Amino acid sequence: MILSKPFKPSDIISAIIQLRPIKFLTQASKSPICSESHNFEPPQQLFDRIPNRNTVDSNSHIYCPTKSEKEVGAITLPSWVFLGGSNSLRLVVSCIVRAIKVTGSVDTKRGIHAAVIKNGFESEVAITTALIAFYSSLHELESARRLFYSTPIKDLILWSAMVSACCKNGQFIEAIDTFGEMLSFGVTPNNVSLLSVLLACANTNALLHGKQIHGYAIRKEFDSEISLSNSLVDMYAKCGKLDAAMVVFNGTNWKDDISWKNIIFGCIENGRPREAHRLFYDMRASCIEPDEITIRNVVRTCSQAGYLMFILGLHCYIIKNGLGASTSVGTALLRAYAEFKEVEMVQALFNQLHHKDHIAWSAMISAYSHSGHPDLALEMFKQMQLAKEEANEITFVSLLQACSLVGALELGKSIHAHVTRLVFVSNMFVTSALIDFYCKLGKLREAEILFGKLQKRDLVCWSSMINGYGINGCGEEAIQIFYNMLERGLMPNEVTFVSILSACSHCGLVDEGWKWFRSMKEKFGISSTLAHYTCIVDLLGRQGRVEEALEFVNTMPMEPDITVWGVLLSWCRAAHSDIKIAEFAAERLIQLDPSNTSCYVTLSNMYSKLGLWGDAKRIRGLMEDNSLRKTAGFSMV
Repeated sequence: MILSKPFKPSDIISAIIQLRPIKFLTQASKSPICSESHNFEPPQQLFDRIPNRNTVDSNSHIYCPTKSEKEVGAITLPSWVFLGGSNSLRLVVSCIVRAIKVTGSVDTKRGIHAAVIKNGFESEVAITTALIAFYSSLHELESARRLFYSTPIKDLILWSAMVSACCKNGQFIEAIDTFGEMLSFGVTPNNVSLLSVLLACANTNALLHGKQIHGYAIRKEFDSEISLSNSLVDMYAKCGKLDAAMVVFNGTNWKDDISWKNIIFGCIENGRPREAHRLFYDMRASCIEPDEITIRNVVRTCSQAGYLMFILGLHCYIIKNGLGASTSVGTALLRAYAEFKEVEMVQALFNQLHHKDHIAWSAMISAYSHSGHPDLALEMFKQMQLAKEEANEITFVSLLQACSLVGALELGKSIHAHVTRLVFVSNMFVTSALIDFYCKLGKLREAEILFGKLQKRDLVCWSSMINGYGINGCGEEAIQIFYNMLERGLMPNEVTFVSILSACSHCGLVDEGWKWFRSMKEKFGISSTLAHYTCIVDLLGRQGRVEEALEFVNTMPMEPDITVWGVLLSWCRAAHSDIKIAEFAAERLIQLDPSNTSCYVTLSNMYSKLGLWGDAKRIRGLMEDNSLRKTAGFSMV
């Protein structure tokens, strides 16, 4: 077929609205053709018989009522379409419906639907399928649903279109139910329909349904399809079965960029950053280059794995491939370096960004706040205002954290007022940051007022209030509000238990602390992390039970980190306990962090108090040999 000129879907709409047919130069043909690219060809003989090609046959008018001149007054199909017979009309109308998904006003699109009904084609499967896809793109699932169930005969393509429409509109459970209904009618699914239902399984954690579909795909030998393998990897990873996802991934003969992306994201989502890094190396070794989204997500996992060297190598790769100018990648790098407290690198990256949007500014403020430089965070906010960049919720959360660290009560109040004007006070994270800010500055009443005004409270707000009572010495109130949270049907998470255990520690509630620590696994099914064990070590140390705290550390199922040994060493000094425990804790701390001067100073001071001047001098000598100096203290007051 030779066309006079290529045309777009908008040309079809224009021809319909302006009541003129689309002209073609064709070779000999016996019947009209409507292809997926919307190129339809009327017979040349039929076209020549039309007396006036710029007018339309009276039978081709399909009128739609309108309310204003702006609305479509009449939808007219070209007259040669009707002369071509009913099959020609069905094909062309189906083609037009697919075309209007990407062009034309909504009124025009609804007018086409009216034209379909007027001509009695609403029960045609091909046309109904195209209309369902159209309404799905408009997020009008109810219209698509009515069309689907009013069609008497449904083929596989129509069922697949309905399953896909449910997924696109976030109705994943309905998508699974529709797929099951399709099977009950004896319709055999194909590769396309399996892809849609696997997406629904992944987003609803429907692992059992996903396994059944996997088994069906193996029986029908669909599992060799790369697209289906990718969907299976995504489904297993999102359902928390990363090992199964790895089996499917490793069994895929040919892996494309989506294959690698799905398995890397699966590792990240399941808290296995080191495996994500290994797969990233393997991806590059297989000559498939990652895109910006993959790089950005891998960068964010560097702090989780504790790999500073990995982020340095990744940074070099980003520069080499010309991605350093990307704001999103640069912001991710900035945050990663901030986690390692590499403030100079953070500042250099920020200065190199060509376009600094509010996300980059917020990341910079957050980096300073989390790196122990609240004064620089506040200064950065001033520069952000001078640059006329609008702050967002993340910006205010970081600013409030900085204000709490430097004790800037008045500035925090002004931020509170600014947040209220911008209606960010309804944001749960901002409200939690405000509660935390007031509690840390001893303004418990203001925090209580904020918490009481909340109509909807999430776990973050409850945890902030529990922690606020704890740091202000109100242990009984912290426990009571924890009970109130449970009575409202909210299940605590790991962070909530850190808050309640910390409150018990600050207030000396040893029995309550042990009670909630044991109930984590027994009653709520939450595994204890290093943060929870650190709270118990702190709880025992505050009561002078250092020996018991050391025994508890030795029974931990994971290796103690710097925080655990640091807490134990600090309470050895306060409790004037056996110097042997302090020496043991300091030794472990030095092994984990040789550059940390606090353990040397603490141990030297303990020796001095006990009159062991030789040991104190020896520790000072070790500091000099290692070129370590105690960081000078300073006050913001």
